[in-house]
Amino acid sequence: MFWFAAICFALVYVTNVVLALMQSRNYTTAYTTLRRRGRVAIGKKKGLLTTGAIVMFLLDDNGAIVEGTRLTGVTVLARFRPFPEFDGQRLAEIAAMKDRRFTRSVRLAVDNARDNYLSWVSGQTPPEPGGPLSQIADGLRRLVGRPPKTPPVSLVLAEAAASGATEPAVPGTQRIRIPQPR
Repeated sequence: MFWFAAICFALVYVTNVVLALMQSRNYTTAYTTLRRRGRVAIGKKKGLLTTGAIVMFLLDDNGAIVEGTRLTGVTVLARFRPFPEFDGQRLAEIAAMKDRRFTRSVRLAVDNARDNYLSWVSGQTPPEPGGPLSQIADGLRRLVGRPPKTPPVSLVLAEAAASGATEPAVPGTQRIRIPQPR
């Protein structure tokens, strides 16, 4: 019985690894085809037990979306599909949370792509979105009345613009000097 369970676990694990590699190759192919045509804005929303989403937008020189693709789902079987709903709109002006045609994870991924684009335009490095565990921790912080550890980039950019700063400080972009061995 033990060996049967061990073999079943190994088969499931190997299948998961193969499917994850196929999904990774699909991501690379989708990104490469868009990147060869111009600038690409990427937004991510990671999910623990809910659907995750990745959106990629091909942008023209004015920041307008030429083409979009999205990957959404819970499993490694999800693949990139065309996402034409925002074609022709300027990425900096999109407010996806008001658009109820999409799942919450897709709306958050679109907002993350917009925030990443705004960070990049302002000369900052876009911060990596929090994973599922940091989202849980931020939710617990909000329950007890404390602010989240990492505020949304759009909030940081808005505060910096209101204060008149030319380069807003985005959390997680500070360089740490590592001492060199002697």
